[in-house]
Amino acid sequence: MTVDRLLLYLFFFIPWSWNSFSQEKDSTLTVLEERLEKATTDSIKVEALLSLGVYQLGRDFNKVETYADKIKEILEKKDLGYDTNLQRAEVFQQLGIIHRKRAHYSKSLQYYLDAQKIFLEYNDSLNLSSNYHNIGNVFKYQEEYRRSIDAFKKAIAINEKLGIPKKIGDNYNAIASSYRRINKIDSASYFLEKAYALYEKEGYEEGKYRVIANKAQILNRQKKYSKALSFQLDYLKYVEKKEIKESIATANYNLARTYNELGQFEKALFHIDRSIAAARREKMGRHLAVSYKRKSLSYFKMKQFEQALAYYRMYAKANDSVFNLQKAKEIKEIELRYEFEQQKLNDSIRFAEEKKRISTIAENQELKKKWYLTLFLGTLFFIIIVFYYGIRYFRKVWKQNRVRETKLTTKIEELSTEVSLKKEEVRDLMKETLIHLRTKEKLADDLSKLSDQQEGVTLHSIIAELKADKFEDAKLILLKKNIETLSYEFLKRLKAKHPLLTKTDIEVCSFIKLGLSRKEIANLRKTSLDAIKSTRYRLKSKLNLTSKDSLDKYIHSL
Repeated sequence: MTVDRLLLYLFFFIPWSWNSFSQEKDSTLTVLEERLEKATTDSIKVEALLSLGVYQLGRDFNKVETYADKIKEILEKKDLGYDTNLQRAEVFQQLGIIHRKRAHYSKSLQYYLDAQKIFLEYNDSLNLSSNYHNIGNVFKYQEEYRRSIDAFKKAIAINEKLGIPKKIGDNYNAIASSYRRINKIDSASYFLEKAYALYEKEGYEEGKYRVIANKAQILNRQKKYSKALSFQLDYLKYVEKKEIKESIATANYNLARTYNELGQFEKALFHIDRSIAAARREKMGRHLAVSYKRKSLSYFKMKQFEQALAYYRMYAKANDSVFNLQKAKEIKEIELRYEFEQQKLNDSIRFAEEKKRISTIAENQELKKKWYLTLFLGTLFFIIIVFYYGIRYFRKVWKQNRVRETKLTTKIEELSTEVSLKKEEVRDLMKETLIHLRTKEKLADDLSKLSDQQEGVTLHSIIAELKADKFEDAKLILLKKNIETLSYEFLKRLKAKHPLLTKTDIEVCSFIKLGLSRKEIANLRKTSLDAIKSTRYRLKSKLNLTSKDSLDKYIHSL
């Protein structure tokens, strides 16, 4: 990561909010776009696109995705002349941030994990700490707070070694939020104080305001709503002044909660509507879902049950799109609860009509019978539909299994053919090996005769034989490899029964299994006959055989 892009991360990419002074942002964007236009090589162009992506993360997600596509197109070229892995990892990290903001948590986490592999491989501590922080945010929004705390702690450990106060403050602020959600108020307060101290030391005003907003959430849990309200109003005023879009949505959402608790429902509805509008604009799926739920609660407390139920249904639908959970049972329970409350509200009106209702009991009973019959027929129809689609699904799975079975059968046949070819190759290698061994013996005899100056043996004839002997040591290696492959089951049984055998012991056993003589084994292993005899003697002891037992028979029996 370049120094310029590091500065962009520190000053613009903040997981909780986006710091954006409109005039400063325009000038920065102009500089970054000019840098892209002036790029003369692919590597410089990728760096410029990455910097633009970091800058646009808080402004326009579509543009970030466009930059990512351009980077991918460049990195797919061959022979770029440099290592592109870290650039790929930074693209993954940016895409992970986009999908987390859109509440595509599984996709976001996958991008983060892909980036993490590369950062770990290259020991890129700075990027790795940001990645752990991002993963912690994914777990937090999935309500897996313990896992989020572990991820934030990893980020803290790295940033404390690097000595980057602002990033450490962000880590403290985030981990405090997770502790608050599991009611560990003391731990949350402890980390918030540490974050505030770091931000104050660095003169980082926005960081201090984010700590104040987090403290307001703790005050709400302690039911100190009036004090929390004061903090939240100050925070909203600040983020509106700085045009920090995501934080504006969050501040309005938290204000709605506080006003609900204070019984000021009109103000609560005003702020929650602003939160919903911002969430829609910025495509903040999770924030939109919880805002619907907050509005439902406001209407519920105002005893406007129809509106409450309508917004709760909107929450359930939006929530399903975020978490992919089945909410039908929960919605039914909410419906029953709302219906019960509505019934209580209408009791005073229905009391006057009670006598008339009693006189029509018989008619109502008849209607109930018809309703039960309708319910029965509807249930029966539903069962038939489920049964029908169940059969279709079963047939589909059965066909898929048949296809898999066919593929496996074909694969087995291919492997059988390959094994047969391997066996043939081993036989050919064995023939060549034996010829090679005989050639070496003949050469040894010829050399002996030459030393004795026997008639008919000349140096030229020996050289001719050496030239004719083109058996390479590589073939011996290949022979050993193929013998191990084809003797797999034998070696598996041998190792299971005698796990203490050495590599040499196992190799000698393999040659004995193939029926080679001691002399042939010695030549193959390029050792002496006495060494092979010694090895066989030790083998009998390791295999628990007596002096009367035959080593060859025992090995062939396995």
